[in-house]
Amino acid sequence: MRRFNILYLAIPLVIWALFSIYRHLNRGTASFYGVAENQETQINLDNDVTVNRIFVTPGQFVRKGTLLLEVTRSALDVKMSDLNFNISELQARDQLRLAGIRSDLDRLRAERAEKIGEIQSQIRLLESEQGLNRSLVREIKSIRMSDTLTDQSLHNTKIQALRDELRLALEPIDVEMARLQKELTLAGIPDQTQISKLKKEVDFYHQEQERLQILAPSDGLAGTIHCRPGENIPAFNTMISFYEQNPNTVVAYVHESLILEIKVGDSLNVVSSLHPAEQCRGRVSGLGHRVVEIPERLRKFPEIKSYGREVLINIPPANNFLQKEKVLLQRLGAGKGSLFSLFTQPPSPGS
Repeated sequence: MRRFNILYLAIPLVIWALFSIYRHLNRGTASFYGVAENQETQINLDNDVTVNRIFVTPGQFVRKGTLLLEVTRSALDVKMSDLNFNISELQARDQLRLAGIRSDLDRLRAERAEKIGEIQSQIRLLESEQGLNRSLVREIKSIRMSDTLTDQSLHNTKIQALRDELRLALEPIDVEMARLQKELTLAGIPDQTQISKLKKEVDFYHQEQERLQILAPSDGLAGTIHCRPGENIPAFNTMISFYEQNPNTVVAYVHESLILEIKVGDSLNVVSSLHPAEQCRGRVSGLGHRVVEIPERLRKFPEIKSYGREVLINIPPANNFLQKEKVLLQRLGAGKGSLFSLFTQPPSPGS
């Protein structure tokens, strides 16, 4: 009787086991995992500052516009002081110049009025004498007509001479007054232009001062605080990091065998690896330009190195994912039997 060789039974079992392992590994390479990321903002300023006070703690939830930090710029205070001093100096100089011009105008007006009053007084006196002479001529018949006419002509000549004298005396005064009036109108323009320029600089530095109140850009979480009260922070050094309240990006790695299957603009289902009921729709926004080693946490088999391409997926902020939560991605519209149909079964919590 021939003996049964146990190898005949073992060989099919080994083949079946190898085939199962092969299928399992193929399923692993088709898996498409990622990590939900909150958008991080590194808050810094483009000037050296000194930290006065810190109003938040790491991980604290804050509303948009909440004061996070208060800082100062000593150089800014000095510039503001210098600008305000220059503005005051220009305004004082402008006022003094205008006051001097007005004083000269008042002096010329008084001089003009005095000259007019003096000559007009002499003219009135001559006119009075002339009227008196005419009255006497009518009353006294003995006065010769020729003498009367001579006196009248003499008075008219004196009156005309006084009027000419008044005109000649007023002409230079009027010219000087017109010049001063024009100067009064134009005197403040250069200084006012300079003052306006300085005030714009002051407004700019006021805006810079408002930037020294570091406010939360949106609802979210205070991250790492990289400074302490009283510390001098160089320009562009991060003072505090700030995170959006909910993740809005998924950083994933697609296996190199599926690189050609993923394109920018593709829609994907994003499913929590621990809570499959939590899911949303995302859109591929970017692809890496080289094949890299997939992080251990995102491999199907952590102990086996695998390689793939980085994929960035935008997701709506209204989601319940936690920061750094591992998620599974499923391509929308994948047919049954395609590689992506393997994504429809969420992994077990231990995967």
